[in-house]
Amino acid sequence: MTWRRSALRWGLSAIAGVGGGLLALPGVAAERVEFFYGPFEVAVRVDDIQHFADTGDVRGSLRPIARRLDAEQQDSLRSFLNRSFNLDVTTVAELTYSPVGSRLLGQLGELLQTDDQRSGFLALRASLILAAADQSGLTVVNVLQQFPLETVQLNYALAQQLLGEGQEFFQRRAAVLAALETTARRLPSPAAAPASALVPDGLAAPAQPGAYAWEQRTLEFDNPLRQTQPRADLYLPIVSAPPDSLPIVVISHGAASTRQTLAYLARHLASHGYGAVVLEHEDNGAQFEQFLSGLAQPPDPITLISRPRDVTAVLDALEAIAPSDPSLARLNLSNVGVIGQSLGGYTALAVAGATFNPDALRQVCPSPTQNRISLNLSLLVQCELLDIAGPLPGSLRDQRVTSAIAISPLTSRIFGEAGLSQIEIPVMVIAGTDDYLTPALPEQIQPFGWLTAIEKYLVVVSAGTHFSFLAGNTSGGALPVPEDFYGPDARAAYPLLQGLSLAFFDRYQRGETAAAGYLTQPYLDTFAQAPFQALVVRELPQPVGEALSAR
Repeated sequence: MTWRRSALRWGLSAIAGVGGGLLALPGVAAERVEFFYGPFEVAVRVDDIQHFADTGDVRGSLRPIARRLDAEQQDSLRSFLNRSFNLDVTTVAELTYSPVGSRLLGQLGELLQTDDQRSGFLALRASLILAAADQSGLTVVNVLQQFPLETVQLNYALAQQLLGEGQEFFQRRAAVLAALETTARRLPSPAAAPASALVPDGLAAPAQPGAYAWEQRTLEFDNPLRQTQPRADLYLPIVSAPPDSLPIVVISHGAASTRQTLAYLARHLASHGYGAVVLEHEDNGAQFEQFLSGLAQPPDPITLISRPRDVTAVLDALEAIAPSDPSLARLNLSNVGVIGQSLGGYTALAVAGATFNPDALRQVCPSPTQNRISLNLSLLVQCELLDIAGPLPGSLRDQRVTSAIAISPLTSRIFGEAGLSQIEIPVMVIAGTDDYLTPALPEQIQPFGWLTAIEKYLVVVSAGTHFSFLAGNTSGGALPVPEDFYGPDARAAYPLLQGLSLAFFDRYQRGETAAAGYLTQPYLDTFAQAPFQALVVRELPQPVGEALSAR
């Protein structure tokens, strides 16, 4: 079945790549892999795996395994074994010794164990570093050859459990997406109006550029939680007769990114008469590049608090400057929209009122004595919250924020149902069906059902990945991310995000009720561009809830 093949491909990709940095961990050993299948002990030799990777020919000890795979699955396995990663030894060492990398290695060490069935954590770290230092480079087969023990013991029961969870994930995802599409495309009534009749003729199409030119300036501000000087780019529309009040939107980038990745959105909003503030957080691309070069420590978990505080700090700075600066005096700083991607999406939800849920995190975050493997890679980052010293703030809410859009946010445990239910302002959550860093099902779709705000929208983008709305999405920014995680060229997704964002903020920042017509499925279909298509719903239909709760 298609979902089974997808599960295998995704399972290999999940092992082969992770936004937190650890990219390759094979299920084989230096000379042989051994595992128990029922009462029988099975051994597969590395040279047979090497031969298969080189030639595609199955021989010797690999034959019993290969017989259980069809031709497509064998091709996927061979492609995985031959995958290489252009990472130097310093980068690999920094990643594997980082808190997130160590956490992932600890989990995978329970799957790939030593011959006496102890954690393979240290052996995996060594093999990755040795392979990166070797002239053959960091390939899956080379990592396996560099494993510093003759035998690796595969925890077959755990491997079967993970495979089953992967298959279940794809089954549930297919059911959920089918139910969402049925709901989104269901006509509201037999006499439903066509898309062109949903909004007045005079209302500008939100995906098209606006009428205003704009100017850009850089603003420095203070945040006591930061070790570096915070900066933001401010985009302002140039108008001959300024209105008494201009709406303002704050934009928050993701980890290892920069304020340039969503600058196109800021320019679009400015062309429609908005002030747009694009933050540069401390966990930016430059910080990650220094860390991966061995010149800096990994980003501190305190960034989970300093990021939302950046939003508050920049609004405080604008309020302080505005009385003496006529170009800023017209900004409506008591009615602010926020939009962010990935950790920026988390940031947007935090200032919108979502609160921390450390109890939910403790249930899933591994400890030194108990490692739990999760196919949800975003939990590696969410667990960082528990590493923050001292008490956590009860809330990071900024009362000046009156609407929020979160793109691919991580939410499920760091906020949980109790935390997300605290949001009372209008909110839009955008998810990508092919996002394997913050997967749509556990991180956006199910959490959307926990929102109690009356005004809420869920947008699910088919073919959307974690990077689909980012300028320059042909790379993962400063993070070494496998190419197949990037997805299609993001430029085809720009109109979708531009249109959704402007329509949403027109509706809730400017109070233009007619703009709600653009937040409907018929109009969404008019400015989405292939290969990206989007569905929008206001509530999760009953079949979605049933699929999410099925086990």
